[in-house]
Amino acid sequence: MKKAMSWMPRLQLMLVRQWNVWIFVLKTVLSALLALWIAYRFNLRSPSTAVITVFIVMQSRNGMVLAKGFYRALGTIIGSAVSVGLVSAFAEERVLFLLGLTIWVGFCTAGARYFRNFQAYAFVLAGYTAVLVALPAAVQPLNTFNITISRVSDVLVGIVIASLVSAIVFPQPLESLLLTTARQRFFSFLEISQRVLAGTVDQNCWSTLHVNAINETIKLDSYRSSSIFESNRARLQHRHVQQMIAESMAAGSSLHLLNTYIQQIRNESSGDLYVTFKPLLERFGKILVVSASQFGEASHQLVTHLKAFESEMREAVIHIRSNNQGTLTGERLLVFDTVIFLLSQFLREMILFCSRFEAFQNGTHTAPSQHLAQLLNQSHKHEPAIRLDRPKTDLIQPLVAAARTTIVVTIMSMFWIYTNWPSGVIATVIAVVISALFSTFPDPAAAAKQMITGFIAAFCAAIAYTFIVLPHIQGFFSLSLTLLPFLAIGPYILSSSRWAGVAAGYGILFPQLAIPDNYIPFNYSSLVNNGLGELMGVALVALVFMVIMPAGNWLERYRLSRALRMQVIASCRKPLRGLRASFERDTRELLRQLVSDATDSSGGRAEIFRTALRIQGLGEAVIQLRSVILRSDASEYRKKHSSLVATIQGAISDLEKLYCTADINRVKATTASFEHCLVLVRQFGDISSDLRRLGTGDLILIHLGMILDFLNTIQTSGRTNSRVSGFLFGGVCHAS
Repeated sequence: MKKAMSWMPRLQLMLVRQWNVWIFVLKTVLSALLALWIAYRFNLRSPSTAVITVFIVMQSRNGMVLAKGFYRALGTIIGSAVSVGLVSAFAEERVLFLLGLTIWVGFCTAGARYFRNFQAYAFVLAGYTAVLVALPAAVQPLNTFNITISRVSDVLVGIVIASLVSAIVFPQPLESLLLTTARQRFFSFLEISQRVLAGTVDQNCWSTLHVNAINETIKLDSYRSSSIFESNRARLQHRHVQQMIAESMAAGSSLHLLNTYIQQIRNESSGDLYVTFKPLLERFGKILVVSASQFGEASHQLVTHLKAFESEMREAVIHIRSNNQGTLTGERLLVFDTVIFLLSQFLREMILFCSRFEAFQNGTHTAPSQHLAQLLNQSHKHEPAIRLDRPKTDLIQPLVAAARTTIVVTIMSMFWIYTNWPSGVIATVIAVVISALFSTFPDPAAAAKQMITGFIAAFCAAIAYTFIVLPHIQGFFSLSLTLLPFLAIGPYILSSSRWAGVAAGYGILFPQLAIPDNYIPFNYSSLVNNGLGELMGVALVALVFMVIMPAGNWLERYRLSRALRMQVIASCRKPLRGLRASFERDTRELLRQLVSDATDSSGGRAEIFRTALRIQGLGEAVIQLRSVILRSDASEYRKKHSSLVATIQGAISDLEKLYCTADINRVKATTASFEHCLVLVRQFGDISSDLRRLGTGDLILIHLGMILDFLNTIQTSGRTNSRVSGFLFGGVCHAS
């Protein structure tokens, strides 16, 4: 009986998932058939384009359909306008026409690498729509305007029908998914924090948890960017979600530093220092235990308890230091103060994160309280909102993407010109579409291989349908009934993200080959030729992706290492306003890209990732040190100890030069500079004796100690692992 009961939740979850899958299939097929009927009813040029648009635009949530439909319409209109301009300018100059088209497609592909979510999709559409319209128009320049209007009309019909069906038939608003995802992110962060405070998260475990948190944050921001299309209430929540992401990243960075020190102290042979503040960690961890069943008031109660613990912790720290004055001296006192500082900082940022999450909930239900409004005003002053729709990128990424697409266009165009194959246009178009579409994927070669599988399945299904079923059809009703099972295959496969490439290939190719057009009589030889041409195009794209800068290549690793070094340089050089927010966003994106390098499964990649996390911690410590020195209440300290402050700023400059030049002598010299600063602060830096509040000198000492700890750990890792030294210092540490 107990075993049967244990299976009930799993069975219910499976039924819910299957229900959602079949609802999605129903909405997609219904939209496709309605779009097909309208296309036939109004004699549109290519009814299959309307069906393909439905398949591409249809998503599980209303807001996502509207967002993708908007950007698809925008990209289609812009691409169509560009194609008209190219045909008008170079109608009789095929080479110049193809050159201009290649430049435009390369530009759009590069733009797609700069953005994320559906904004990138608009660039992709603007690029390949120009090809879809311009190539057929180049063959028939007098029909350019008609071809353009037909393309835009077919696409808009598919977008409108998909949007209406999504909103009317079993509507699933994105707002509810956004709230659910925010809840998951909130409780996931609480769980990670509790485990860190319990001391059970080692470096390997933290790496996994950190990457999962990055992916959750990106998903949450993706839902936020799409939800603004859905309702006015979602648009009002836009700012709250952005601020909540910013607060979670700030708290996550402090938690990373705190976990580093907790693990360091736990691994010491004596372990007695860990015992001194273990009760504080345990008390903090118990407060974070919030039951999901009490979710309605969980965040409000948590903020109240955390505020109370903040006062409680001050008194506890005074008591601990008073009782351990004989043992807490020198380095032990510095480590103790560092842990207490990081704990206090994490507590403050946790309060802001919980307050922002409460504001998000209240925005969904009721108005925020006066106390909550006060906390949110503090949050606005804390850091500007983080934008994740523009991921960290450099010039190499868009250039490589543009180069690959340009090569594909050039090869297929030359093939079309010299063979004069009627289906060469189709092969060129599909090659450009797939190349531009997959340029934003972390592993485009794998996605292209999946699409080949989908194309083969669609090609076989289209041949079976057109040779066996289509000759016996009379009227739209029988056409719909026979198309229904074939159209349902694509969205059903798409429900499993593992086979998304197969579903995309099937959903794009089958309607194009199997659905008859309005004006052109069905031609079986064209079906076979077009199918072979599209298979040839996608095969070329897969080959180009595997040969030209494949995933995990040496240039990619060099780019990531250089970008990480540049982040340390930015932490030393850039103005502090908004620096922490941009540093956290960009380093997280680089870490995500580092993990997506699936071609290296050895232990070396894990060690490189751990070193990258240390680099992130080093940059965070430098930013905080600069903030302490330059904050408004430290003006008297700067005047009194101007030479000491100048020495510290010189050490920061040495760190910047180290990551600019990676010179062997600068590794040791930079460490010596910070060690010298540490000695000077201890001697002349006015270390406070007030146990209730750490002074500027104490904070400077704490951050100098953190920087030295990270520098020493990075150097040690580089000496023992040549791959790490090559990744971060170009072999400097290894040579030393």
